[in-house]
Amino acid sequence: MSRRDVGKRLALIGCGAMGTALGLRMLAQGWTLRVYNRSPERTRPLEAAGASAYRTPAEAASGADWVATVVTDSEALRGLLFSDGGIASAPALGRRLVDLGTHRPDRLADLGAESASRGWPLVEAPMTGSVHDASHGTLHFLVGGEEADVEWASPLLWALGRGVHHLGGLGAGNTAKLALNLLVGAMAGGLGEAVALLRARGLAVDSFLDALDGSGLASPLYRRLGQRYLDGDHAPRFSLGNLEKDLRWEWEHAERSGLKPRLAPALCQLLESLPQADKLRDYSWLITQLAGPAAC
Repeated sequence: MSRRDVGKRLALIGCGAMGTALGLRMLAQGWTLRVYNRSPERTRPLEAAGASAYRTPAEAASGADWVATVVTDSEALRGLLFSDGGIASAPALGRRLVDLGTHRPDRLADLGAESASRGWPLVEAPMTGSVHDASHGTLHFLVGGEEADVEWASPLLWALGRGVHHLGGLGAGNTAKLALNLLVGAMAGGLGEAVALLRARGLAVDSFLDALDGSGLASPLYRRLGQRYLDGDHAPRFSLGNLEKDLRWEWEHAERSGLKPRLAPALCQLLESLPQADKLRDYSWLITQLAGPAAC
């Protein structure tokens, strides 16, 4: 896909942890940033770095070359689009809406059709990566939408990350994202049970992780999760609550696709049993629930 020369004024709507990291990176690259968040206090770090905050999504979108949303579900996105002062009340002027969140694929596709009928074609581009990746421009995007719309959105996505993967029409990107997060849950749970066995037999977890790095199963994710376990560092990057939500959506989507999933239901049952306070922790906390806390 081409990376054409375009304006660098971005309306970023949704300023949680990922949205803030993306916004700070764009500001550091010389972009003009117009921001909106339902809870206005969430925009303050971006304002302190040079962004301008607006009272409504439409005000943020007006005057921007690009409009991107980072929200947690399709109902929140619907509100940003169609409520009073929503994005759809601003003239599209040939622009598309680029949504970077994770959604139920079928609901996202329906919402995209409604958005297009209101003049705002939608491109879905859920992200693979963490706040660290958002800050360092190493995100990949799992993209769904019409070819022409994805072509239009491509320069923005390349500015935000380092990989743009067009998988099909609307819903395809989020289907791939849910499939990816199923693997995330399986890897975290599998590592937890492996560590439990090591500890039960008195073996060194750090030595095992070194051996894993040199094996055919080597993965940056295993190393990252293992190190967080050893360090006792479970500050939320991707919370267990969000992992549970995505696994449940994957389970539902698989059943609607005529499949009989087994792994996602088992992981959901495990996560559902955790206290709500623990679900606010990083998903690496799952290892401690299977293996116990790391030895000091």
